[in-house]
Amino acid sequence: MTTNAPLILAADIGGTNTRVALLDATSLRAQTVTRYQNAKSSGLEDILRHYMDAQSAKPDAVSLALAGPIENGSGRLTNLDWAIDTASASAATDGAMGVLLNDLQAQGRALPFLAPQSLKGVQTGDPSSNDATCLMIGIGTGLNVAPVHRVGGQTYVPAAEAGHISFSARDAALGAFEKDLEGRLGHVDAEDIMSGRGLERAYRHVTGHDLAASDVMALCGQSDKDADTAVGLLVRALGHFCGDMALAHLPLGGIYLVGGVARALLPFMDKHGFLSCFADKGRFSGFMGQFPISVVEDDYAALVGAASYAQERLGAR
Repeated sequence: MTTNAPLILAADIGGTNTRVALLDATSLRAQTVTRYQNAKSSGLEDILRHYMDAQSAKPDAVSLALAGPIENGSGRLTNLDWAIDTASASAATDGAMGVLLNDLQAQGRALPFLAPQSLKGVQTGDPSSNDATCLMIGIGTGLNVAPVHRVGGQTYVPAAEAGHISFSARDAALGAFEKDLEGRLGHVDAEDIMSGRGLERAYRHVTGHDLAASDVMALCGQSDKDADTAVGLLVRALGHFCGDMALAHLPLGGIYLVGGVARALLPFMDKHGFLSCFADKGRFSGFMGQFPISVVEDDYAALVGAASYAQERLGAR
């Protein structure tokens, strides 16, 4: 525990689950981490009040990492009909200073605090300076991308909603999948394919049957051919998408894949050619080998990043 450190309540709010914890500055109190299923709650205030009732602590700040766009201290989850604002969060936490940031922004702010063992390498890349741009790509219930810039010793992570750019297939199988989704959804964006729901859609496309994403992954682990085909669609789509994002942002400091779907896909990336799809950039193919790529296996990174942001804001008051 850090002496005289501010006590921060951090919440990582996804489309499916919300994780809440107490941190002394950026030092996580592991025993306080609590996971809530959003479907069983009426909203974030309900979760925060329940959490506060279970804790004998008064936080200095409440920092919310939200899977959705944010403006003027409020935001709405992209994949859940919850509106969230700092004033309500403050009221639910006994007047703690409320701050709000996008969940990928929180992941980016967590980079300086990640333990080396929490990173699983996909591509080594070339060494770069500590100030080189990094890129967070979150694949879970939804999809998003956020660059991480280090400027004057500070970390700057601009918000984005890149998961909703139009999807563009790069092989015949992905093209057939895109056409199938287009017939049912109209516009097909990247998140429609590269997400938990995208995996379920891929399995439906391959088999005509509905199955939860976790069950598709379980079958894939048992060498089920149809599940493996569905997973292959996601891996290749993700490889192409990550390559596009690498060229857009030039993250020589590394590309970091975060989220439950990213971790689930990791064991199947080699088999389904993630790196060959990533490097499929014509005369720039050789250029793509310089970007380090890792999967982040620290499930609490967004909590630490959210706390780091709150600590910075407390210091600025």
